Amino acid sequence: MIIKKKFTLLKDTPNTISLSKSVIKAFQVENGPRKSFVIIKLIEDRIKHFTKDPVIDFISRLSKRESIEIVNMPNYLLPVTFNTTTNSVVINLTALGNPDISKIDPKNLYAAFTYGLCFSSLVTEQVKISEVYCPSIVGFLLGIFTRLFGKEFGLLGIYATEISKLKFLISCYILESFFGLSRDQVYKRATSISSFSHKDIEHDLDQYDFSKIEDFITSLSSLNVMPGLNKYSFTSKFLKLFGHSFLPALEDGSRFISTITTSSLSGTNVVPTFINKYNEYEYSSLLEISKNIFKKI
Repeated sequence: MIIKKKFTLLKDTPNTISLSKSVIKAFQVENGPRKSFVIIKLIEDRIKHFTKDPVIDFISRLSKRESIEIVNMPNYLLPVTFNTTTNSVVINLTALGNPDISKIDPKNLYAAFTYGLCFSSLVTEQVKISEVYCPSIVGFLLGIFTRLFGKEFGLLGIYATEISKLKFLISCYILESFFGLSRDQVYKRATSISSFSHKDIEHDLDQYDFSKIEDFITSLSSLNVMPGLNKYSFTSKFLKLFGHSFLPALEDGSRFISTITTSSLSGTNVVPTFINKYNEYEYSSLLEISKNIFKKI
């Protein structure tokens, strides 16, 4: 799985950070990991989720808590990241809504740890996600795209035939951007996933770099799936419905899986928890990836 360095849709926000112990110390909350442990233990009995045992085990062990950094970084937009220099999960309270850890909803703090453990296991390659899961990722995103843009671009009406092309282009993007497949492999696999014959547009396809989301968005417009769509209108649509915390899931596979995992925690708002409704079948399939990850943590 390809780990992106930064997010185009979030104004080049870094995916992971690389700060030395001395630098990140200036952002740390005093006794943050210990305070997190106390807060989450208070709601332990109310947590009914497949992530419970590994998350509680992680925060309960002093040796593991040393790899947690609770910080306030106002200039970093995301609530969770990974510090590659210290090999630590980073929870950014500012992005969770309050710099005072005692005022963070305990359920949201738990959700942030869940996201962080999932994310760190993927960016450090403790767990590797195979390309065989691509059809489920594509199917889930297809459900979101058709619901968000279907009415505007007639994807649910007389132009419903464009859905197979849309599925093909999403497949090209996920295969190349998330999994790093070569172009020949991408076309062959995307055709299999979408049942769309790309022969008529093959020459046009070669101008797009499907490892980049901006090229993917351009292809949707130029190939007449969503004529006139651009990065601004695309981003605005997602921001309006899902908020900025969902945008990284569109650019990075490790963020996508972490978002799916965390979204299954009801009563939290670290990421949108209603995304399962866009394709419940594929969402359930994707949660199996999450469950397998947490079995190995």
